[in-house]
Amino acid sequence: MAEVYPSDNELLNLQADDETGVEYVATGQSPYYLQFRRMLYRLLQATRRANDLRVYDEGGLDIGVKAGKFQAGTQEVNYAGSSGNTLADDKASIYVYLTNAGVLVTNGYSGFPDMATTPHVRLAIVTTSGGDITAIEDCRVLMRAG
Repeated sequence: MAEVYPSDNELLNLQADDETGVEYVATGQSPYYLQFRRMLYRLLQATRRANDLRVYDEGGLDIGVKAGKFQAGTQEVNYAGSSGNTLADDKASIYVYLTNAGVLVTNGYSGFPDMATTPHVRLAIVTTSGGDITAIEDCRVLMRAG
């Protein structure tokens, strides 16, 4: 399914995004590469929090988890991030989550635990096959445990 964009004329006349405040590079702006880098910098600033606690493929059966923070009851928990977390092979679903104490769990195979008995932050569902990660489904809807 293709994206729906404004008309070419509308796109060329956009000055800034209302929601994020990110400014578009003006047509004919010089030096263009510097303006492009400024726009990229602003985009990265606007999306920085979206990277918190993101599970990513490191190759083979290893995943990493980006640093970030979440709310556990009334306490803010900082997770320093991790890498080299090796997953089991040939699993249709590996439920990756952080406990409310900030401990990474990578060996849940039947589902995420019950939030009432095991407060946690859902990070991802990972599929492995043939010694490799074949899918990572992002499950970071709320960064809150319990």
